[in-house]
Amino acid sequence: MEQLIGVVIGGFIALGGGTLTAWLTAKHQKNAARAKDLWDRRAAVYLDLLLHLSGAVSFATDLDVPGYYGPQTPEQHQLRRDLAAKVTLFGSPKVRELWEAATEAIGDLHYTCIEGELYTRDGVLPPGITDPEFLRCNAAHEKTEQALIKQLRHELDVDKHLKV
Repeated sequence: MEQLIGVVIGGFIALGGGTLTAWLTAKHQKNAARAKDLWDRRAAVYLDLLLHLSGAVSFATDLDVPGYYGPQTPEQHQLRRDLAAKVTLFGSPKVRELWEAATEAIGDLHYTCIEGELYTRDGVLPPGITDPEFLRCNAAHEKTEQALIKQLRHELDVDKHLKV
């Protein structure tokens, strides 16, 4: 009789252990799938930020300033709203901050080029511009863009997986 009780107890322990293991495995798989989905969404948002990194999606609000370089069309305003919502939902506050700084720097550079009449008739910047304000704004633009790219790569852990 004692042997039978031992077998029954052992059976319950095995059944409970198997059930617990199955539950923990399922929970881990669900968490891993969710983490991958969130990583994929964040990566897509961050790629969109880089693809649309221009003054056309900046947070500039001075619509009446000559040379304004913020969103001008309804489509550009909608794109900025969409990107801002995606960054708010899936991005980090640091990326939001760096994105705003980068678009502001692009707008400042454009404004400087307009004010300094640096664009050619075709709207292109000629090579070899030495205007100090242009050089300052261009350096700020490059610095903010590189800071944004560095943060995006860090948050996506890209370099860890691309070690050569």
